[in-house]
Amino acid sequence: MSLYLSVTYSYLYILFTTFPNVFSNLYNFNEGETGLAYLGLGVGFSIGQISLGPFLDWYHKRQTALHGTNKPEDRLPPLILGTCLVPIGLIWYGWCAKYRTHWILPIIGTGFTAAGMFYTFVAIQIYLIDAFTLFAASAIAANTVARSVFGATIPLAAPALYNRLGLGWGNTLLGFIGVAFIPFSIALMVFGERIRTAERFRVGL
Repeated sequence: MSLYLSVTYSYLYILFTTFPNVFSNLYNFNEGETGLAYLGLGVGFSIGQISLGPFLDWYHKRQTALHGTNKPEDRLPPLILGTCLVPIGLIWYGWCAKYRTHWILPIIGTGFTAAGMFYTFVAIQIYLIDAFTLFAASAIAANTVARSVFGATIPLAAPALYNRLGLGWGNTLLGFIGVAFIPFSIALMVFGERIRTAERFRVGL
């Protein structure tokens, strides 16, 4: 999951670094208008923040009522949604920009991507804390290092990616990479407890 979070984090910086080229060259936005294009990401993150807290509280109470307790895997349903929204938003953004549809459409696509990223970030961070308990700080630190490396290096390949494949297929490739992680997130939710409690994977000093 740290690998997926790192990949998703790099996607965020790919969007950050390619917005000026996309909206100034394709839509003839000036500098101020290009800055406003980032509001799609902001709205997506805000929707994720507003909706995720109440859902997690409700799901936590539901699982406690059903089973008398809860487990770290109960934190993962938002991850499933997030792994679906990120590629949907990327592909939406890429093809709308390629065909120069109305400027609001690619911005809406980035909103879906941002909401999916927020669900992913929060779900994985909380899962790591619940799963590693006393070692949570170390798990979070390792995760932070990994995603920072990805965030600093992967976006450097974005210009070559879009020059070769274009916005449509370039973002579709990024989306397909995200889709490949969906089965792993589902498997973690279903089999995570079995893996986590297995002797060979148990954390200890």
